[in-house]
Amino acid sequence: MTPRRATPSDIPAIVALTQAAYLPNEAIIGVPSLPRIADYHEVLAEHEVWLVDGASGLDAVLVLQAEPSDFILWSIAVSPEAAGRKLGAGLMAFAEERARALGYDSVHLYTHARLTRRIGWYERLGYTITHHEDLPDRRLTHMRKIFSKAG
Repeated sequence: MTPRRATPSDIPAIVALTQAAYLPNEAIIGVPSLPRIADYHEVLAEHEVWLVDGASGLDAVLVLQAEPSDFILWSIAVSPEAAGRKLGAGLMAFAEERARALGYDSVHLYTHARLTRRIGWYERLGYTITHHEDLPDRRLTHMRKIFSKAG
């Protein structure tokens, strides 16, 4: 798996994959997923968007947000057709490598508090819950993975 940077011509495929990947979560959380309703012209202009291509189209999308004081994994989505191939874990490792390469000592992410299976997966990858954030229409669980000095 070698991610490539997205270009504006990739936006229709990104939107389609994000719709397919995030829509099932909405039955659990009861509100639209933030990455599903985002304007990807803005996302592409403001964030790093990485893609994994497959034999029949786009397999995965990773959106990273590098702020002066924080490296944020803004979104990760794998096509339902590509599920089970460990692309998500590969992209998580890629995000951590990217953060280190840019000089960050951790990766921050957030997800809806009701997505307990997702939270458990992040925990198995070494992320810990830092806090919860209540918004008018949702509760977010914020998580962080701090890199060890040796790694």
